[in-house]
Amino acid sequence: MRLAWVRLVFASAGGLSVLCGAAVADEVRLPERKAGLWELTTTMDEGLGPKDQTMQLCVDADMERATVEASLHEHDKQCSKYEIKKEGDKTIVDMSCQFASRHVTSRTEMGGDFQSSLTVKIESTTSGDQNGQTVAVKRTITQNGKYLGASCGDLTGGEAKGPDGTKVMVQ
Repeated sequence: MRLAWVRLVFASAGGLSVLCGAAVADEVRLPERKAGLWELTTTMDEGLGPKDQTMQLCVDADMERATVEASLHEHDKQCSKYEIKKEGDKTIVDMSCQFASRHVTSRTEMGGDFQSSLTVKIESTTSGDQNGQTVAVKRTITQNGKYLGASCGDLTGGEAKGPDGTKVMVQ
């Protein structure tokens, strides 16, 4: 199993670190995952058909807070637009950012109670220069999460494990 694109999923559109909680403009708060073991099923499609991956992730409350603080600081430096708002029962993040030679625009929709389940959908476009050619990649990432319990077993905070037992730090 390839966990390499897990890092891409967590880095896309400012990362799924937006799942963490922090106070932002107008007192809109990002949902915060409950600490413990989560099963995450992620589907990513960049136009060549969807790729699915299921993994377990150990969420640590202190790590969540630190990750979102770092993420918000990075967005403050790199993004001309970073808006967090509520639409019904969903939290929405719209952003436009420049990372080196790449421009990323995205819309993230987050739903669920983040205590027992969550759903995140990210639609993004990354454009820029790659090896002297202009490229644009449209990406859709959908992630469904289910809380498995307070104990992370053999995983530490921020560590994920794929079905084949491969572990990787994602936060």
